[in-house]
Amino acid sequence: MKASDLFVRCLEAEGVEYIFGIPGEENIDLMDSLSRSSIEFVVTRHEQGAAFMADAYGRVTGKPGVCLATLGPGATNLMTGVANAHLDRVPLVALTGQAELTRLHKESHQNVDTIQLFHGITKYNQPVVSAATIPEIIRKAFHLTTAGSPGAVHIQLPEDVAKEEVQERRPLPTAVQSMQLPDDQALLDAARLIENAARPVILAGNGVIRAQAWEALRALIDHTKLPMTNTFMAKGLLPFDHPQNLFTVGGTPYPPGLRPLHEADLVIAVGFDLVEYDPATWNEDSSRRVLYLHTIPAEVDVHFPIQLELVGNLPEMLRTLAGMVSPRSGSSAHDAIRARRLEELQSIPSPEETLPRQVMWHLSERLPKETIVISDVGLHKVWVSRWYQPKAPNRTLIYNGLAAMGGSLPGAIGAKLANPTDPVVVVSGDGGFLMNAQELETARRLNLAFTVIVFNDKRYSLIGKKQKAAGLAVTSIAFDNPDLRLFSQSFGVDHRKVDTAKGFAQALDEALESKRLNVIEVVLDREPF
Repeated sequence: MKASDLFVRCLEAEGVEYIFGIPGEENIDLMDSLSRSSIEFVVTRHEQGAAFMADAYGRVTGKPGVCLATLGPGATNLMTGVANAHLDRVPLVALTGQAELTRLHKESHQNVDTIQLFHGITKYNQPVVSAATIPEIIRKAFHLTTAGSPGAVHIQLPEDVAKEEVQERRPLPTAVQSMQLPDDQALLDAARLIENAARPVILAGNGVIRAQAWEALRALIDHTKLPMTNTFMAKGLLPFDHPQNLFTVGGTPYPPGLRPLHEADLVIAVGFDLVEYDPATWNEDSSRRVLYLHTIPAEVDVHFPIQLELVGNLPEMLRTLAGMVSPRSGSSAHDAIRARRLEELQSIPSPEETLPRQVMWHLSERLPKETIVISDVGLHKVWVSRWYQPKAPNRTLIYNGLAAMGGSLPGAIGAKLANPTDPVVVVSGDGGFLMNAQELETARRLNLAFTVIVFNDKRYSLIGKKQKAAGLAVTSIAFDNPDLRLFSQSFGVDHRKVDTAKGFAQALDEALESKRLNVIEVVLDREPF
């Protein structure tokens, strides 16, 4: 058996459905083995796009997304998407080719030390130097990418190892991972901490999504009447009209009076990762105590003073606590914050926000419950995070760790392949869109139907907003765009151009009903900040 055949057999045993990437000379044997497998290889137009596709696939399924590149420039192009997944704790397996072992010790064509390059952005980073070790390496990689705190892993397969003949070997069996419940005393201590707090508030994070603990959290909130706020990556945990919903926090804080965590004396951090919202922003003086409930141990931070840490099976932990904590009569402070935040969400405080807010309202109102919304990175990410209101959890993908631009369009391809019957909508700026717009061809070739909304303001608006807020000159953020109608149509993609809320509503309805690949260009005729 050829080593590359064994490699692919092990991938099949791990349940891999898709691999996204671009082949190269150094992995032609692996590609040949893949051509005879059950795995579909999706040829992309850039390796970065391939990694973003694998990232989104991992987010919506909870299973590792897999991407592939050759050595040298292929591997380095992959890195941004791999790091994006890793910092957001998404399971992802990156596969790269490499030169034959006999030339790795010296200067040679396209040879860079990709193991060293991937070191800081992966949980496991392993070259295959002997074909006999392939089953162990692949099993370990797929175990570690989802175990504990999920993240990216990297396997490098040199070209000469891929060609080796190896004795018949079988993939190693996969194992079911189980998590235990904290002991009874720890749960009792947590219940007492909540009972004794005057103004507790739940801060729900991405870990709730990863653990699929949203139903258990909702049951705890419905029983105890504890108020909840969520991070960008945990949107949709409570309905918009739920009385305990204090809406989203993250990024630049709201003005005083609209900050739920500042009114708390106990923050119940449920599935919260520090990368989502810097505690220095909401606990400047470290006066607010923290009860930490998660599947993984907490990061240490002076502004995150944990009084009690419970690590284990998060859904069961929440269900148990629901039976131990008495219902509360309500908190006037948090009720007042909800009323003020609701008023702010439904208002238009400045003319430049008119169209962006109306677009987010239309999306909230018109998109079906099962729609997956993927935000790119830029000022529009703030709009999606604050103003868009999903109807279900794990339906809004927001890059918040590395927060790389350009991930939304390729991410839509990964999400659509993972959930073919669910509508997918991308919200992007013109900057991020054109970073990986070539993947429109990939989506068109795969005959995928989804909608890409592009805010066209010809500037990197988030940077301009930061410059303006700092009292600095707004400079070095402007650029020109191609004619997005001609650009989209050149890929065989439908295009609609709007500059009013009414026009957007009509364009959105037409795009969703068309069951085709669509670009909706939203022209902003003034600085959106």
